[in-house]
Amino acid sequence: VIKMLDKKPKKFIDFCGEEEYLKHFDNIFETNTLENIKFDNMKMLKKLYEYFAEELYTPSSKHKEIRRKYIEESEKLEATFSEEQQKQFEYCWELYNQMLEEIDEQLFIFGYIMASELNKEGKNNKLL
Repeated sequence: VIKMLDKKPKKFIDFCGEEEYLKHFDNIFETNTLENIKFDNMKMLKKLYEYFAEELYTPSSKHKEIRRKYIEESEKLEATFSEEQQKQFEYCWELYNQMLEEIDEQLFIFGYIMASELNKEGKNNKLL
């Protein structure tokens, strides 16, 4: 369990669903980001995401406590697994982590889009 928890997240060199994220953002906030935001050649944003994912997060005391409990319970569970069940568990763990990584990516992109839209809105308000 500890080996799986300590794995570094996969890097998203290319964001997975930029257009889908923009459409979703536009539906929620009634904006038109699909027309205004292009992710082509946004190397700095992609590197920033990687940096956030790998370097900036520091686990809180709450996270550490939950992690400790998770490890204890997982070790109890894994002790009951056959070799085949262990492989299946590890595969499910990988899929679960991929889902979490996609959520993190979408939230990061939404933060960027929101900052971009707020910046645009602020500039427009100064013109009034």
